[in-house]
Amino acid sequence: MASNVIMICLAGIMLVSGWKVFTILRNYQADKSVYNKISEEAGDDIDFDALRKINPDVIGWLYYEDTVIDYPVVQGENNDVYLSMLFDRTWGGCGTLFADCVTEAPFNQFNTIVYGHHMKDGTMFACLKELRDPEYCAKHPKLELTTPEGKFDLEIWAFLNEPSDSNIYQTNIKAEEDKQKYLDLAESLADYTTDVKVSTEDRLVMLSTCAYEFEDARYIIACKMVPQK
Repeated sequence: MASNVIMICLAGIMLVSGWKVFTILRNYQADKSVYNKISEEAGDDIDFDALRKINPDVIGWLYYEDTVIDYPVVQGENNDVYLSMLFDRTWGGCGTLFADCVTEAPFNQFNTIVYGHHMKDGTMFACLKELRDPEYCAKHPKLELTTPEGKFDLEIWAFLNEPSDSNIYQTNIKAEEDKQKYLDLAESLADYTTDVKVSTEDRLVMLSTCAYEFEDARYIIACKMVPQK
């Protein structure tokens, strides 16, 4: 009798676990389908007029060759709304890539921070973990950012593994002295830097996602924004 009860309990646990896995995978696939459709709407040259009809919060499009990163970037009224909302404003666990809400002029000022989830299915910013390896970075040294202003290369300058409350999370830096202090801080905190040269005259884009090296860890990819010729 006891063995039958145990078997029934185990079967129940397996059914519940199986259903949870199925639901998670189904949600992952649904989110991917949404972004595949949005990518088609945007086209190869990124049609911002078409994207604004879907979501007026759009501010850019981020692409990283040989990875899954091929997504729109938004800026919301706060830093919570796009954690679980897709670009088409439907619910979705993978959320949307978004610039820090307090940024006054995203991609048009000294420093812009872009957040994205580290999804278990490898989507959104999950692949940024590969940049822990400098050799991987050397083979994949830049991303591409398209904004209404034009197209830019995001040349990777530094890789950081920092806590979520790190001083690196600063934006709207305006004074020349403060800009230099920020560059010095980033370099001092970096696990490694590349041969990319940065100065206070440059525009930076910091890509941030969750990491699991320690509690509340974050991977941060510091990039120099360079107009494409």
